[in-house]
Amino acid sequence: MANNPYDEMFKNIARLMEKILSEMPPQDPRIIGFTIISGSSEGTPYLDPSGDEDDESNVEVVEGDDCIYITAVTDARADGAPYVTFQEDSVTLCTGGDEKTVIDLECEIDVPHSFYNVQHGVIDAVCPKKSAPGEIARS
Repeated sequence: MANNPYDEMFKNIARLMEKILSEMPPQDPRIIGFTIISGSSEGTPYLDPSGDEDDESNVEVVEGDDCIYITAVTDARADGAPYVTFQEDSVTLCTGGDEKTVIDLECEIDVPHSFYNVQHGVIDAVCPKKSAPGEIARS
């Protein structure tokens, strides 16, 4: 697997952003939905804006070598709290209220190690891909 010469720089930017976000006061300016994914070995990552382009769901799916990353905008006006449920071959997003979006995945994910975070009106879900039997999982 060829290394991208910018991978280390992207990792440093991600660490810097984590530090900035953890130390930033709660008032303006705000950063909403910041994600850096480095290390894609085979061309451009798979992007799948779910639904029609006119759809207001604002869901983005990025498939990397080891994980699938899902980002969605939550509905601040909705009554319920946003959440994510994981199945081996799909992810269900509830961005608030009663509306749910099911995202069918092209591979199986490791459900117990999948997680999500809701911050500043954005849901970020990370779904590690399930290793094939006999395959060694990369870290």
